[in-house]
Amino acid sequence: MQTRLVLPRRVVDDMIEHCRAGRPNEACGLLAAADGRVVQAFPMRNAAESPVRYALDPREQLAVYNTLEERGWELGGVFHSHTRTAAYPSPTDVRLAGEDVPYVIVSLASEPPELRAFRICKQSWLDDTGEIRELEVTIA
Repeated sequence: MQTRLVLPRRVVDDMIEHCRAGRPNEACGLLAAADGRVVQAFPMRNAAESPVRYALDPREQLAVYNTLEERGWELGGVFHSHTRTAAYPSPTDVRLAGEDVPYVIVSLASEPPELRAFRICKQSWLDDTGEIRELEVTIA
């Protein structure tokens, strides 16, 4: 089971910039990985247009998945911001989690922003609850 997530500095900077630009709403996006290593952030539109919830735009999500396939990459994670709360999965985040990848949360509640990563483990991806396991984040 994965216990650590290594993020390149430029990917972290891209995520934070996108999250700040998305205010007052939450921002979101996907992470690409090659050979198990995160290589790129794909900032996306928050289709929910909400300060307390995010939803990946389905068309953008499909375009990113197509790009991943074309480049031989895999989905390396999902990221989103919390504009006023800590970088910890909310009950809504857990309920909506549907991928077996790290979930990175950027909290804009403090300066500098706080960034943490989690695995959300469920018996079934349709379950509303699950186990939250924090990953050690290394910025390289």
